[in-house]
Amino acid sequence: MGSLSGARVGRLALLLVIIAAVGCNASKGRAIVKGRVRILDKYLTCGTVGFISQDGTRVGATNIDFEGNYEMVDAPIGDVTITVKVPTPAAGPGGSGGLPKPPPGLPPMRPPGSAADDTKSTVVVDPKKIVHIPGRYGDPKESGLKYIVEPGNQTHDISLSP
Repeated sequence: MGSLSGARVGRLALLLVIIAAVGCNASKGRAIVKGRVRILDKYLTCGTVGFISQDGTRVGATNIDFEGNYEMVDAPIGDVTITVKVPTPAAGPGGSGGLPKPPPGLPPMRPPGSAADDTKSTVVVDPKKIVHIPGRYGDPKESGLKYIVEPGNQTHDISLSP
């Protein structure tokens, strides 16, 4: 009675293999990265941050709130190139700027602290309050922003220069 049967040993071995496989895949998955984005002494008031894996197959993106904060809950692990974009007001009637919206595929911008599923707090950015940045930061080949994402939670502030 003190020994395990062949069937039990087989099931135990299979269980250990599954646990090991899940653990290995988790390390190649995603992480949570948060921080603030600024240019010189000004924090951005809106925009997006993107993380692109070195091989270009994994991408994470999130919005920047009105205080320059971002939180990427699904950042690719490993060496990434970072992109930062701010909206450009569209020309409206009479040549005035229209109200900027986030790029396609990203959720609407929301005030700091509002819930992602809170549809009542969707806001549009005042074009006069947009902190402009050089366009090179939106291009992964030109941004020059690199970071190594580790598994788990981490903070990475992004500093841009003119």
